[in-house]
Amino acid sequence: MNKNKSRSYRLNLLAFICFTLALVLIVLLRVFRNEDFVLWYNRYVDTLASYEIWMQTYGATWISVVVILFNYTLKALVPWFPIVCICVVSGVLFKWYWAIAINLAGLAILFTIKFFWGRRFGGGNAEKILEKYDNAHHFIDSSKLGSGVVLFMLRLLPCMPVNSVSRLYGTTEIPYGRYMLISVLGFTYKLFSYTIIGRNVFDPASASFIVPLILLFIFSGIVLLSLSGAIGIFGKKEESV
Repeated sequence: MNKNKSRSYRLNLLAFICFTLALVLIVLLRVFRNEDFVLWYNRYVDTLASYEIWMQTYGATWISVVVILFNYTLKALVPWFPIVCICVVSGVLFKWYWAIAINLAGLAILFTIKFFWGRRFGGGNAEKILEKYDNAHHFIDSSKLGSGVVLFMLRLLPCMPVNSVSRLYGTTEIPYGRYMLISVLGFTYKLFSYTIIGRNVFDPASASFIVPLILLFIFSGIVLLSLSGAIGIFGKKEESV
């Protein structure tokens, strides 16, 4: 029970940080509307806009699409660089709808590689970590009720390692089609946010850039609090057994 309380505390702390960051961004959004700031910022708007036009004119090519998809494939083998970087670059280079389509295709490649990697070679470090917690596989085993909900929550969580989750679920009996659908749906809000942020990265003081960040932090905080509550409920059930 103490372990459950400790995990809930950490999740609540992370949720508080997310809400705090969202509040800071809301305040900044108000500051950025200040006349003095607008006058200062306008000096650089044209320069930033020229960079954006140059990137979209010379960077939005089929070669770029191939490179982006290759980076998603590489992410399955070299997990040290974050997906957010690829999503943002796609948003910079392409119109938002094309960027989202490209990122969805890339995620499908990544999810597929690591899923079947898990089927072939096991869950790796993630499986070893879970073995330390009693009843952990109650949440993971696809034969148990609610495994899809857990996968969905894991995809929603901020900073949750995509490769580890994918490989871990490859060790279960969950059907590939169900796994893929739930994974994509769970990651969609982050993908949209990252892509829209990339689309407006050359106008960082705009609402179009800041609002997706605010929503991302708020939603992440809500998800963390929900997971914390679920751990608390499960802990009480374990205690009563």
